[in-house]
Order: sequence, then C-alpha cells, then structure tokens
Amino acid sequence: MNRLINEKSPYLLQHSSNLVDWFPWGIEAFEKAKTEDKPIFLSIGYSTCHWCHVMEEESFEDNEIAQILNDNFVAIKVDREERPDIDAFYMKVCQTLTGSGGWPLTIIMTPDKKPFFAGTYFPKESVYGRIGLKELLLNVIRVWTTRRQDIENSTENLLNYIKTSEKETKKEELDENLIHNSFKSLEFSFDKINGGFGSAPKFPVAHNLLFLLDYAYFFKNPVALEMVKTTLTKMRLGGIYDQIGFGFHRYSTDAKWIVPHFEKMLYDQGMLLWTFSKAYQHTKEPLFLQTADEITQFVFDEFLWDGTAFYSSLDADSDGMEGKYYLFTFTELESILKEDFPMFKEIFNVPPDGNFYDPHFPERKENILYLSKDLKEIAKEKQIDFIHLSNKFSQWRTELAKYRNIRTKPFKDYKILTDWNGLMFAGLSAFFSVTKNPKILDLFSNYHSFLINKLINEDGKLFHCFIDGDCTIEGFIDDYAYTILALLEMYKATSQVKCLQTGLELLEKAIEFFWDEEVSAFRLAPQNTTDIVYNPIEFFDGATPSGNSVMYYNLNSFYKLTRKKHLQEISSKLENTFSGLVSENPSAYNFFNFAFQQKMMQNDEIVICYSDEHQITEYKHLLSDYNLPNALIIWFNINDKSNHSEFFWKDYKMIDNQPTGYICSNFQCKQPITNFEVFKNEIEKFGNIK
Repeated sequence: MNRLINEKSPYLLQHSSNLVDWFPWGIEAFEKAKTEDKPIFLSIGYSTCHWCHVMEEESFEDNEIAQILNDNFVAIKVDREERPDIDAFYMKVCQTLTGSGGWPLTIIMTPDKKPFFAGTYFPKESVYGRIGLKELLLNVIRVWTTRRQDIENSTENLLNYIKTSEKETKKEELDENLIHNSFKSLEFSFDKINGGFGSAPKFPVAHNLLFLLDYAYFFKNPVALEMVKTTLTKMRLGGIYDQIGFGFHRYSTDAKWIVPHFEKMLYDQGMLLWTFSKAYQHTKEPLFLQTADEITQFVFDEFLWDGTAFYSSLDADSDGMEGKYYLFTFTELESILKEDFPMFKEIFNVPPDGNFYDPHFPERKENILYLSKDLKEIAKEKQIDFIHLSNKFSQWRTELAKYRNIRTKPFKDYKILTDWNGLMFAGLSAFFSVTKNPKILDLFSNYHSFLINKLINEDGKLFHCFIDGDCTIEGFIDDYAYTILALLEMYKATSQVKCLQTGLELLEKAIEFFWDEEVSAFRLAPQNTTDIVYNPIEFFDGATPSGNSVMYYNLNSFYKLTRKKHLQEISSKLENTFSGLVSENPSAYNFFNFAFQQKMMQNDEIVICYSDEHQITEYKHLLSDYNLPNALIIWFNINDKSNHSEFFWKDYKMIDNQPTGYICSNFQCKQPITNFEVFKNEIEKFGNIK
C-alpha cells in the first residue's frame, strides 16, 4: 500500500495498491521533492477513465517502471474531479506544448510545481513511433541532471506565455450579429445526415442544442429546429444511448453515434435531460419526452443517493474490458430472445460476427445495440401494430436487462460533486416543468436542504465534494455557477422563492471569492488558494459549459430578478472580456451565446399575484400551453411568508382580491389585469402555442 490508502477519492484508492509510491497532492510530496532534489511525476485522471486503467495496468503495476519512478521521482496522483483547478492548469500546459490533451494526463515538473513536460497516455515500451514511459523517464532523468538551467528557463517561459495570453483578449462590441454568426458556424459544421457537429469523435454537446432551440424560436428559423431534432433523434437511436438500461454514454467514436466510449457521466445526463425536455416543449415530439423520462429513470436507478443528490459516473470497463457490461454476442441474444430473435436482430442491427471491435481483445465479436429508425417508422415499414411492437420492445428490454444484471457491473464513482449535481438539477427542473412529477418535487426539497445544511458552511462557502458523509475541498467557480443555475431553473419550475434566496446568496459569495477585477472574469479556484502554481480562468465551453459562461447567465438572470446594479455592471465587464473570444470563434462558447441570446431577446415579464393556489389553476394551464422562452414568468403568492424583499415584484399587489396579471413587453408595461379572458388574449399576442 502507498499513501493513497488514506484518501477518500475512489480514483486515488484505485491506485493505493500500485507498486508506484504515490503521494496525494500536498505539502509532504513537494517537501520530499525539494529535499531530495527530484522532479515530480504528476499523473491526473479519474476513476471511470478507460485509458487511465490501461496505463495503470501496463506501467504503474510494473516492477521496472515502479522502481524507476520510486528511485528518481516523487510521484503524485490527482483525481481531476476532486481538483479541477489542478487539472485545468496542467491541461492548458499540455495543450500549449502538444496541441492536444486528454486523460490520463502526464506532467513532469519541478519541485515548485512548474511543468516542463506534458503528455497523456504512454505505453510502457516505445512502439510504432510512440515513445514509451520507460524511455521517457530515462530521458527526463538525464536532462534533469545535465541540463537543469534549460529546464528552469523553459518553465518560466511557459508560465509567462500562459499568463500573458490570458490577459491579451481583445474587446469588441457585441450585438445581434454574434447570435447569427454563432448559428452560421453551427450550420456550417452540422452533419445533415447523422446530426451533431463535425466528424468523429462526436460529443453530445448539449449547450449547442440549447442555443439552437432558442434561436429557432426567437428568429422563427426552421433550419435551427431541424438541426436539433435530427441530432437528438440520431443520438437517441444510436449506440451512444444505452437501449437497455437508458442513459447516454460519454461520446461516440464514430460519426453515426453507433460506437460509444462507454463511460456514463452525471453531467451528460443533466445537460441532455434539460435539452430533451426543452426540445419536447418546442416540438411535442413523443420520442423526446420518452427519452427525458428514461434518462430520469436511469439516474434515479443508478446514481441517486438517499433521495437527495447524485453520484458521479459509471466506468467504461468491467472485467477488464471496455463496454463488456453493455455488449452481447449473437448467440447470447439468440438464446435469450428465442423465437423473437429474428425480428430483434434485424431491428437492432445484430450481425453474427459482431459490430464492436476491441483491438486488445479482437476475438470478442460482440454487438452494440442500436436502431436505424424509430419505432413508429419500423412498425409502419413492417406493417406491425405500433402498440404491439412497443410492448415487444419493453419485453425485450426486460429480458436483456435481467440477463445483463447478472454480469459484473461497471465501477461506480460515489463522489457527490456539487458542480455536476447542479447540472443534473437544472435538467430535472426542465423535466419537471413538462411533467409535474411529484417525485421530483420531493427531490428538489431534499436537495435544497442538503445544500444549505451540508454543502454550504456557516460562512456561506460552498464545498466541492461530499463523500462518505463528509464535505471535502472548498468549492470552485463551477460549483457556484452550476448550483446557482440549478436554483434558478428550480425556481422557474416550482416558483419556490427559497431557491432564489439561496442562489442570490451564493452569487454574492462567488463574486467575493472568485471575481478578478484586473481581467474582469472569474478565476477557477478561490482567490486565496495557495497550493497551485497558477489559478486559471476558463472561458471555453467544452463537454460542460465554463464557469464564466454560466456565471454570465446567472448574473443576467439575477439582475432581471433584483434590479441590483452591481450585478449588471459585473455582467457587462464579463461580456466585454468574452467579446473578442466569441467574435473570433463563436461556436466554441455556445453557452455564453445561449445566455447572450436570452439577454438580447428575453424582454417580456409576466407576474401573476395571487393568494391561493386554487385561484390560478387556469392561469398555470394557460401558460404551460405556451412556449415562452422570451418571457420571465413570476408566480407571487402574497401570503407566502418567504422573504421577497430582494426581488422586483415585492410591492406588487392583488386588485379586488382577484388574481392579478402584470405583463410587460419590450420595456412597456400594460395595465394590471384581473380578468382571465383579457389576460389570455394578451398572452396570445406574443406567445406561441406549444
């Protein structure tokens, strides 16, 4: 056992029995490196990473590699999900030095944390022109002893470059042209046949689709809506979606969404649940609602902890093989489904020799289950009753799930991450808006209590991670940003003002702890963080949106809700910082564009004052029938004892003891309305029926 045995991170514990004498990130490791004058070998990964497992097996459990590392380096392991600040900085280093990045992330650096080499996965031995870890380490040892000054110079030059590039963003005036340019950029890269953007590998980047859904509405653009519909449909039918147990895998290795990388991440489920729910609101496409419901079933079945919050991820591997849990051989399916197999194999594209190839185990001949068409098309094409075929599907799923559940299940990372839970609850809020599922309303209540009683300390600071009953690590900007986002979306779905109160408190704390006035952006780690060589700023919207993009959305939203000028001022400064970046490459910042589009186009406010829920039943039915992304809708119960004093509607009143509607559109307010039919007529003027 090494020093990782005392850690709580599942990823670090996975490496606690390696032959490598790993240290966790901390003072002990850096003091040892300084005292013994050794370089640091830093390896960053996460518990469900396939290539992290491969490198561990090939190198970190190998006597020869372990001896080289233990004798000549101080080896440090970091869980990227525990310390996104460390990961973000050294990933930026890797991308700067090599032009790419990924995990496992391999960094070699000085005892004072300054990097001079970066890469990702390395096999033990050099092969096919790729340097092996053994050769690499021996080269580093030689350079460390003979060219130390060169190393010192290169580390300083690298750090100066990264720091300087952060401050050199040009500024431009943003207007509606940014929105149209963002659409054109997505349209240019759109795969018209398979959906998605660009070629393989394809990631389910939900914020691209959220932007397009609003664009389709605001600018009456059918092309944008068709891009969303095609992408969501192809993803749902493809192998990237688990057709048996539901939920999305992390990405597709091919352009057709057929062959996935089999990890399942909480953040993907949350963002895609938001997207499918919102797409259903726009289109009333049953497949989208069905998929949203299935995602919800999956996270409740696999990730939900104590009816309160969600675990992080499921591994790609089981029994040492990628995707083993999810795949079936031809003969397995034949023996399980018996007389139904001929129909099943045709519908789910099952060839005898398999459709999944594993270079490490070429003999596997297993099948990914995917559909070429949706169920309605199949039923029509085969002249089968749709209900009968739907029942068959349910039966097949039940039988295959029962068979699959006997297998070794993929490893589950049981960290509860504050940021990823924020994205999950934002998605659940969108789903609740569509379904009004009371089970989700109970979950919202439990989550809010967990948030204020566990994840926020007595000083109002948010923690990043909850594991084994303890909160660990101070929160990062993504934790604040995503949690505030969740609270905003929960308020929109439930009208519970306590969500806004908690969100506003966290927003003020985020400004206090993370806002850097000099660069007019939010740092990733709190400003007082001392154990990292550099505190990065993230703008790019990757698999998840950047903390700065989401904070821009949050600032705009809370300014509309409170009219607090300092929120508008910070939002304007942040927008100015983003301006040059988004002008040069708009599709790289599509959550920012999603927020900017809403700021530009969402100019309607609807406030309904009432004293009893029974008074507003027909009002709620009316507004639920309309698709109103351009409107901020407030339900104000004047008998609610919650504190509304921070919000603009605090002085609004009922007239003549009747539900009273206040409608403002394009910065002009109408007379208060106490008659439902008059209110309905006004809504019809600027609302689109769903």
